[in-house]
Amino acid sequence: MFEIVSTFGDNILAIRHRGPVTDSEFLALAEMVADLPGRGDLLLFLDWVGIKDWAFSAPGGDALIAWRRAAKAIRRIAIVHDPRLNRPAAWLGAVMRQEGVIVRSWRPQHALLAATWLQTDVS
Repeated sequence: MFEIVSTFGDNILAIRHRGPVTDSEFLALAEMVADLPGRGDLLLFLDWVGIKDWAFSAPGGDALIAWRRAAKAIRRIAIVHDPRLNRPAAWLGAVMRQEGVIVRSWRPQHALLAATWLQTDVS
């Protein structure tokens, strides 16, 4: 389950996941982000350290459309994850970059650097 951990100001949102991830949860996350107020200024911190299992396959159809719609709300994303989650992080990064979102992945030991990067004007 994805959960909103905290918000920092009006445009920074930290979301954490614990346990297994399902395709429907990944889709629901995109839909939730897409429905947030504001356009193009959201800074998203994705904490994927607690993900235990993810039978990831590159989403198509509804998930792809939902993430492209979510991109309209996002300026930058920091994804903090273990190496075993490189594939879903790379997929999300590629889709977001196609939509003009700046994305970086970080290892768990660099989570503080990810949060700092997210809040700076340097890409």
